[in-house]
Amino acid sequence: MRNLFAHVLAFLAAALILQGCNLWEFGGGDGLCELTVSISVSAPSAASKAATSKASFDASDYVGAMTDGEKMQTLRIVIVRPDGSIEHNRLLDFSATAKGAYTSVSDVVFEVIGGERKKIYLFANENARKAAAAEGVTESVVQYDLASLPVGGTFPEQELSDLRISLNSDTDELPGSALPMSECHTIDMPASDYHTDLYITRAAVKFSYLFDNQSGKSYELSSLTISKASSIEYYLPRVSYAGDPLAGDYSVSGFEVPNTGNNNYYLYKKPLGKTITAEGDDGSGVTALEPFYLLEGKYLDSSDARNYSMSVTLDGTQYSAYFPDVASLPRNTHVVVVITIGAYGLNWSVDVFPYGEVILNPGFGQ
Repeated sequence: MRNLFAHVLAFLAAALILQGCNLWEFGGGDGLCELTVSISVSAPSAASKAATSKASFDASDYVGAMTDGEKMQTLRIVIVRPDGSIEHNRLLDFSATAKGAYTSVSDVVFEVIGGERKKIYLFANENARKAAAAEGVTESVVQYDLASLPVGGTFPEQELSDLRISLNSDTDELPGSALPMSECHTIDMPASDYHTDLYITRAAVKFSYLFDNQSGKSYELSSLTISKASSIEYYLPRVSYAGDPLAGDYSVSGFEVPNTGNNNYYLYKKPLGKTITAEGDDGSGVTALEPFYLLEGKYLDSSDARNYSMSVTLDGTQYSAYFPDVASLPRNTHVVVVITIGAYGLNWSVDVFPYGEVILNPGFGQ
């Protein structure tokens, strides 16, 4: 009888191993299984090439490279069970790795209870800092200690869902050195080992300005402005998509902002002291400004459905135009403004590009 019992136990253990779960259990739950996740920074195909006029060159040649600040420098993965308890809270810090920052991370393994629906929260660059209201002082972009979320404790779902990012002044920007990113996914974890591909979204709108100087003379660019920039946004995205984000063929069909009506919008001002030469950066006549990053928003202008306008000041004269075909500014959007300076004035064009292409490779990441 003892031999029979031993054989049955060995058979059961082998069967569990074959289907991918270990024999260990806690609290009478399902067996522990391996959950493997791969995460990439999302790159929507939303409204790509939505320009009303084309520049005389390919703007993507000037805006394709991503800085380390647009990649994941740290990544926190929080796994939440159906009862709201925190199963894992793990921080990956890439500062000591060869690259230091990645657009994708593959094959991160967790031991989890199988056979249930889980939520996976992703937070990148949580320690990023920005200018505070007091001059010369910085503060955390994300005003929450994510490291304090205890394994086994209750996840503060509503509190984090309502958590906001804010900018303090009309010249304040998100830090280009480390952009905040976040996302929440729901998965159905089988009672067996499982792999899932996930994405994380930059909580920023990127702006690139290119000046194509065809006038044959130099200009002094002293400032630029963008109307109806938002001073607040939700930290976690509240967004709906048309298409499949994991397949890479999708667009933003709707999103929510914490603004009440048209409140908390302002005129963003960027002081500059830049010479726009006839030669440009590389002899082509094109001068590129350093990109900058603002919050998402969807101001509704009753007088003009284009909603957003901009201005630049050249040699003391201010020139203004609407952003053509840009009715809202969802996060993870890259707005590229091309201003052509001719002998008789300025020509404006705006392209909305996918925010960086992402290829998910096996191994640690890229």
